[in-house]
Amino acid sequence: MEPIVDLAPGAEENPLATYLGQLIREHLARDPKRASDFRALRGSVLVVAQDADTSMTMRFDHGRLTIHDGAIGIPSVTFCGDESALRRLPDVAFHRWLRLPKLGVLHRRQSGPLRDLARLVARGELKIYGLVAHPRLLLRLLRVLSRLP
Repeated sequence: MEPIVDLAPGAEENPLATYLGQLIREHLARDPKRASDFRALRGSVLVVAQDADTSMTMRFDHGRLTIHDGAIGIPSVTFCGDESALRRLPDVAFHRWLRLPKLGVLHRRQSGPLRDLARLVARGELKIYGLVAHPRLLLRLLRVLSRLP
């Protein structure tokens, strides 16, 4: 089954929604391994850009993504922060075999974006609600979004 990424009516005017939708489409077309993570995603993710005063909801349903403008339903995971912090989510690199974020001494250069995001979370500039309750959803979403393999 081919992955489906749709923008709901009204989401075309939301720049963050179009950016993330296009990014996910490109990554799924470029790397077929991400399609298995995409098909495993089920739940909704709310993304709130506080500085731009916009929000969007991504609703995943086993190979289908619908992106809505604004908050729709009760999200499983919520990202809340400035748009610049939210646009840095795809910078996180993952191990090819372990499929976990690269961190530590061996991957200093590639683990920088993950450490930067951790600093933003620690300072309260980026809030991730549902991180503890839905870690697999969050990890799979970051793998689909990641620019690096």
